[in-house]
Amino acid sequence: MATCSAAGKPTTNNAARPVWGTKQYILAAIGVTLAVSTVAIVTSVILSPARVSFSVTAASFAQVQGPMLVLNFTLHAANPSRRAAVEYRSVMARLGLYSPSHATTAWVQTEVHHAMPLLQPPATSRSLRVSAFFDVREFGGSGTRAPPMTVVVLAQVRFKVGVAYSRPYGVEVSCQPVDFFTTDAAATKTRCAA
Repeated sequence: MATCSAAGKPTTNNAARPVWGTKQYILAAIGVTLAVSTVAIVTSVILSPARVSFSVTAASFAQVQGPMLVLNFTLHAANPSRRAAVEYRSVMARLGLYSPSHATTAWVQTEVHHAMPLLQPPATSRSLRVSAFFDVREFGGSGTRAPPMTVVVLAQVRFKVGVAYSRPYGVEVSCQPVDFFTTDAAATKTRCAA
């Protein structure tokens, strides 16, 4: 039905006709899908886990009393990523000592001397001091000496890019056996791998 406008020109009533056709709805749906997919891909690439590497340095021991020793080492954490910072929620280390007589590995819990959470900026390194009490008699050692021990590092981390954080990740790495009792132990760097 045609009506007249204030200027006297005829106008048509468009209320009954759809604004978009089927093609426009399909194109809009495809466009929204592509936009959402692009955002999801970019977000997953930006917030994907960075590679964090660990190593053990400055291994040493001190005799406390009789067969009781304190084992000390430095856990070196390197963040080579140039875009992602690492937030350590917790870091733990265990020392594993294989006992041939029992054919098992005994574990010694250590104490990491650093407050958590710890934020490590991109392309930086952090050194964490770690120590453990160790009774040589419990592990079949002689005197004040024990065989080399495997260091296992367990960490809960999140990665940060700009203001966005990733979900938490569990990191577990095992280091080659560390000999706390050799003369060059303090100068030896032992790498860890997942």
